[in-house]
Amino acid sequence: PYPSQNPNFKHQEIEGPTVERDLSPLANETRVVLETMMKNMYSLSRVVAALGLLQLTLGAWITYLTKSEPIAEVSLQSLLAFAFPFSLAFMLRRALKPMHFFKKMEELGRLQILTLALQVAKQLNVLFVRVRAVSVLSVVGVVVGVVVAVGSKWS
Repeated sequence: PYPSQNPNFKHQEIEGPTVERDLSPLANETRVVLETMMKNMYSLSRVVAALGLLQLTLGAWITYLTKSEPIAEVSLQSLLAFAFPFSLAFMLRRALKPMHFFKKMEELGRLQILTLALQVAKQLNVLFVRVRAVSVLSVVGVVVGVVVAVGSKWS
């Protein structure tokens, strides 16, 4: 028989809290600060996504007004102006997922508050590294696009 059908078989899942939950004023303040920070990150991702949508709309409107073939420089700038805020908003949302998971584990008594704070700090560090990488890639994309566009005009 399968192990799950055997009544003597005990699943290895952890039941109940594994650590005592810290209820000190400092721990409670840490929870409040982390919760506020996560709400602010969520709100920031919404605003940044709206900024990207606004930039896309303005680019489409300018293209419609000119009623001509959009030049390569404007197209590249519009694409990067749209892609950067959307990728930033996506990275913010993605950084929040593990933070919510660790917060839930702390509430269930499986993590200590110091471990929760450490995990959130690690996630923020990863977020900042990713934002820096996307920013550098956007700058490189703009420079390469402008060089190609200027080079094609001169040749």
